[in-house]
Amino acid sequence: MRAFHVEDSDIDAVYLEKYDIAFFASGYESRCIYVSKIINPTIVKKSYVLGFLEQSHQEQRLKNDDYLMARWNSKPILTSSDDEECIYSILNEHLNGTVGSIRILVDYSSMSRIWYTAILNWSRLAVAGRDVVIDFIYAMGVYGQEKSPMVIRNMASIPGCEGRAFRLRDAVAVFGLGFHGLAALCVLDRLEVDTVYAFLASPGSSSEYVKRTEEINKDLIKDHRTEAVFELPLASLATCYRFLADIIAPHRQDEEITLVPMGPKPHVLASILVAMRFQEVACLRVSGTPDLLDIKAAGDIVVTRVVIYG
Repeated sequence: MRAFHVEDSDIDAVYLEKYDIAFFASGYESRCIYVSKIINPTIVKKSYVLGFLEQSHQEQRLKNDDYLMARWNSKPILTSSDDEECIYSILNEHLNGTVGSIRILVDYSSMSRIWYTAILNWSRLAVAGRDVVIDFIYAMGVYGQEKSPMVIRNMASIPGCEGRAFRLRDAVAVFGLGFHGLAALCVLDRLEVDTVYAFLASPGSSSEYVKRTEEINKDLIKDHRTEAVFELPLASLATCYRFLADIIAPHRQDEEITLVPMGPKPHVLASILVAMRFQEVACLRVSGTPDLLDIKAAGDIVVTRVVIYG
C-alpha cells in the first residue's frame, strides 16, 4: 500500500500552483461556485465539472451549471452521487500518458464523498512510480435550520474503506457529529457496538453551530456506550486526521473499528484518509433523502494537501 502524507495548506499556496487537472461539482447549493470565483482558470490545464444527476433541473443548480460552464469551459458531466466510474475514466484518459508527478485540484465543497474518494483511490491504486499531489479545497457554509430529519436511504462502506472482512469480539464506533442527530442515533443502534467515541467541529465555522451540534446529538453524547466526545478544528484537517488516528490506536489490534462521519466535509475527508491508512478500519457513508437546503458560502476556505508517494 502506497504511503501518503496529509498537511494543512492555504489558498495563497493554491494560487501559486500549476495543476494537471481539476474537479468541481455543480449541485443545488449556492456555494458550489464560490471557490471557482477566486481561482484563476489559467493555473489548471484541464478542468472537469461533475453535475449531480439528481435535482438537475432545480433553479439554483441551473445557475451553477451556467457559471461553471463559462468559467471552466466544461459542460457538466451528469452522474449519480453514488457512481464514480466517470471519474476513473477521466483520470485514466487524461493522466495515464503523462510523465512526472501529478497535481490535482479538487473543490469538494458540494461534492459527493464517493467522487472525491474515487480520486484518492485512483491516485493510490492506479498510478505506479509517480507522486500524486492533491489539493482539496472546501468552502465553509452558512446553514439554516434542517426542514425535516434525515431519512436514511443507505448505509454502506465507502469504496476502499471496507475494514476487516470478519467480525472481532468487540466493536468500536467513532462518530463525526453534525446536524443529523436522529440519523446518527439510528446508525448507532444498527451497528451494535460496545464502545463509542464522538467528535465535532470546534472551532467550527460558527460558535452557534457548535452548540447546535451538541444539542442535536445530546442523546448519542449521553449514551452509556459513549466514552468521550472530542472537539476538533474544522479549519485543520491534518489535526483531525492525526487525532482520529490516535483515538483508534489502542483498539486496532483486537477490536473492529468503524468511522461514521456525519459532520462537515473536512471531517469526512479526514475519516476517509484514516480508514485508507489503516486497512483494518472501516468508514461508513450514511446517505438519506436530501433536504435541498441552499447552503451559501461563509467566506472561509479550508485547504488540505494530500501527497501520495510513488
